[in-house]
Amino acid sequence: MTCQVGTSAFVDSSEREIKIVGVSWKSVFTVDEKEREKNVAETYEGLQFLENEIKEKKFFGGEELGLVDITAVYVAYWIPLVQEIAGLELLTTEKFPNLYRWTQEFVNHPIVKESLPPRDPVFAFFKGRYEGLLASK
Repeated sequence: MTCQVGTSAFVDSSEREIKIVGVSWKSVFTVDEKEREKNVAETYEGLQFLENEIKEKKFFGGEELGLVDITAVYVAYWIPLVQEIAGLELLTTEKFPNLYRWTQEFVNHPIVKESLPPRDPVFAFFKGRYEGLLASK
């Protein structure tokens, strides 16, 4: 596994990925609708940046899984999970076709697949937290 992306590109991508983590998480676990809409818009902005970076490449660094891909695990594994929990459409094949394709390549890569937590218990845990949040409204 090699990192084929320059340091400045890696830092910029990583900073944007960190922002995506925060705002997409808030999109789900925010009760206030105005705040949720703002967070969804910021999530789209970050995802668009990554869509433009991945282009037609298999992985961010090219044909091989690299460090930028690994740092983007949240985008590939967690965003689909949280958007399903909340009924949001954050990362879809229509809005972000290249990034969506990358998520499928990434989560199905043998090394990644064996490293990710099992989806069902994680989904059940966060679905319960989400439903608890809605019940407290």
